[in-house]
Amino acid sequence: MGMSDHKREIEELRAELARVDGQILAALEKRAKTSRRAGELRTGPAQLPLTEKAQLATLLARASGDMPSPDLRAIFQQVYASCLALELPVKVAYIGPEGGFAHAAARARFGAGAELVAGDTIAATLDEVASHRAEFAVLPVETTTEGPVQSTIFALVATELKIVAEIETVSDLCLMSRTGNESDIEKVYATAADHARAQASLAALGKKPGGAVAGYDVKTPLVACKLASEDHGAAALVTDGFGTEHELGVARRGMVDGGAERVRYAIVGARPSARTGDDATACVFSVHDAPGALLDILRLFAERGINLRKIQSRPARGVFEEWTYMFFVELSGHTTDRPLVSAIEDVRHKARFFKVLGSYPSI
Repeated sequence: MGMSDHKREIEELRAELARVDGQILAALEKRAKTSRRAGELRTGPAQLPLTEKAQLATLLARASGDMPSPDLRAIFQQVYASCLALELPVKVAYIGPEGGFAHAAARARFGAGAELVAGDTIAATLDEVASHRAEFAVLPVETTTEGPVQSTIFALVATELKIVAEIETVSDLCLMSRTGNESDIEKVYATAADHARAQASLAALGKKPGGAVAGYDVKTPLVACKLASEDHGAAALVTDGFGTEHELGVARRGMVDGGAERVRYAIVGARPSARTGDDATACVFSVHDAPGALLDILRLFAERGINLRKIQSRPARGVFEEWTYMFFVELSGHTTDRPLVSAIEDVRHKARFFKVLGSYPSI
């Protein structure tokens, strides 16, 4: 094959790629229209669709392998999130500032087009849902470094709201600037919390040839991005997606000291989620001060073949007297499953305190 034939084939392949892109666009627009129509036909309170995990697994099983599976998963998850915002145009509260980790998690689940509102505290975020100003709240419920997030769990105990779904994310920060060139960076803007997360990484950055890099605290990641976009020598310490949205380029990834943290976020709503057949249930309980009290509770689950996925104890501050502990457990199954219905009824009688925080599809 001569050079001209080789060039011609490349041009034909480029033209084919352009045609395929058009087909993808048409399919995405058709899906968007279908999602919007489904939203128009919805009645009653907002409820999350719970079958996307099974749908995605079916799609990935049908894939030929030409497209890497992780990329396919990410693409379809983004499609699902974008279309969810069309099908279920709800208001979603999240904890923390715009551009923070919880904001990124909310957008990943509900789409960039969703109406998102920030909450200053966990209690205030939950109150948005309890007061019917928002349909859902997004809060951290477990991290790989600290385990269950005690503040979220105890705030949920004080409400009648339920965990209806969970989303797992990787919480990392990137150094992002107008040029995306690390050597241009003379100053870094970030929130105080993000500065603390990347203290060692930023210190190492300042030891490179060219002198120290100055760090400046700002109130939100949004402010950091705006300042970085206006200054050739400035960078923002933010999440990749948020910085890209503000037309910043990645100068360095993996800025969180010790590596990125995996975080599970609870999606909290006023109505319990339906059963999917592959669910988990979160509960909290405390036991009486007596020998074997904890074992008596756990035996009630074991006798019914209920898998205890995790159990963590935390001081029950503000709930009972000092040195009383609350146990956070995650069980396999849904609260409407017969074995769990029976176990929960018996646990209520034996435990000093017991509450179901919600059932949700397993992740």
